[in-house]
Amino acid sequence: MSMDRAHSAWRSAESIKKLSDRVIGVGPFTIGLDGLLTWIPGAGIVYSAGAAMFLLATALGGGASLGTLARMAGYLGLDVLSSDFPIPGVADLFDTFWQGHLMAANALQKDIEARHGPPPEQALARAARASRPRGRGFGRLALLALAAFGLAVYLSDFRQLAGQGWGRAFSEAVLTLPAREIGCGLGALCGGATVTVPGLTLGLPLLAILTGLLVAGLLIQRGQSRRRA
Repeated sequence: MSMDRAHSAWRSAESIKKLSDRVIGVGPFTIGLDGLLTWIPGAGIVYSAGAAMFLLATALGGGASLGTLARMAGYLGLDVLSSDFPIPGVADLFDTFWQGHLMAANALQKDIEARHGPPPEQALARAARASRPRGRGFGRLALLALAAFGLAVYLSDFRQLAGQGWGRAFSEAVLTLPAREIGCGLGALCGGATVTVPGLTLGLPLLAILTGLLVAGLLIQRGQSRRRA
């Protein structure tokens, strides 16, 4: 197996990885076509199976070991077969967040790098990233925490109480998550049993304190990470 052919397989795996699982990113969380198309009937399974076959063919062409091929087949098989999970909604959520293509592509890339090293442009990119200040991930998580708090304020009764004054409204506003009953979705197999998820009521002042502590901790970690760099 020539180095050029192996590196071509590495680049193909990188393209599928980005397309399947890294189209949209929010902080450390990413999602791609594999997760988005699962909500369109038929489209998700067609894309998932097609990308899986392409990755396996790329691995064979790139001279991957049998162990790597077995791992890739496991990741990709679970990605495709999860569409038939019997509990409604669970399959769609699993397909959305299970990054089987990314894990399979990573396994192939590690196999190739162990034999031939990374492609030249990738080696340069890694060297450039290593020279940058660290800790940006903590800052993104802090922004995500603040966005979640903003959503909690929007979903609470703060707006209904705002006529009393913002200070009083904030101190009295609560976010209420109602109790729900969830059926097992297996019909006669579970006798129509349901599970009750209890409701939850949280005051905005408590949420503000918890969010503030989380953001402060993340920013402290970000500063420490940059100093170590």
